[in-house]
Amino acid sequence: MADAALSRSLTTLAWRCGRGAFALYVLFWLLFLVAPIVIIVVVSFTGANYMLFPPPGFSLKWFAEVASLSWFRTALASSLIIATVSTTIAVVIGTLAARALARHRFRGRVVVEYVVLSPLILPAVVLGFALFNALVLLRMENLGLPNLIAGHVLITLPFVTRSVWAAMAGTDIALEEAAYSLGADPRTTFWRVVLPTARPSSIAGAILAFTYSFNDITISIFLTGPSATTLPVQVMANIEYSADPTPAAVSTVMVGLTLVFFLLIERTVGLKIFTER
Repeated sequence: MADAALSRSLTTLAWRCGRGAFALYVLFWLLFLVAPIVIIVVVSFTGANYMLFPPPGFSLKWFAEVASLSWFRTALASSLIIATVSTTIAVVIGTLAARALARHRFRGRVVVEYVVLSPLILPAVVLGFALFNALVLLRMENLGLPNLIAGHVLITLPFVTRSVWAAMAGTDIALEEAAYSLGADPRTTFWRVVLPTARPSSIAGAILAFTYSFNDITISIFLTGPSATTLPVQVMANIEYSADPTPAAVSTVMVGLTLVFFLLIERTVGLKIFTER
């Protein structure tokens, strides 16, 4: 009896220690991920003429400085255009690819799967360098905006494909068969049955693709040309040549835009689309 009580006590103690260790582990990684963002946001409100944490005083002058920068307005517009266009293209191609992978067995299917999902496997630096060399060989390295859009379609396509693929693979095939039996052709079935069931996953994939494209720097730095650049690349260039808190203010604006974007999603379709299947 005493041995059983001792065993239960040791089990309870081990369970509590394990739970405490897991909580500390989660807390560590949460601080590791969030702390840099918090520091940048705080530094952006500094009253000093250089980056210092904690700031000696608080001021909004660096946000006014950002608003007056022509390169910020140009780069922000370019980033929004690139993210919007690349996400739209990725949604179309990703939905079609997911449909083919989820419902059809064809020769070369494994190759298509690896090609579509390879940006999630390959290091971004390797992918960016490979794209840059391919553009140089084709003498297209100075196109700027088209190169950036094509590169961002490539890196955002897996987010849409995986999300929609999971939704279509989990959809009951009987729904499509019922539509066919009622006289619907393949096109009508795709638009009226397949797409509505995959819409939440498609929206979730599009949100992730847009956010990833808007904040990407690794691929963009290889594809930026004289006629077009992105906001993250421009911020990094500004950090290299300037020590004032302007980049911190720009980063805070980007964080704010991302939060506003997700708030709009929550108010419209809801963030539950990330977990629905």
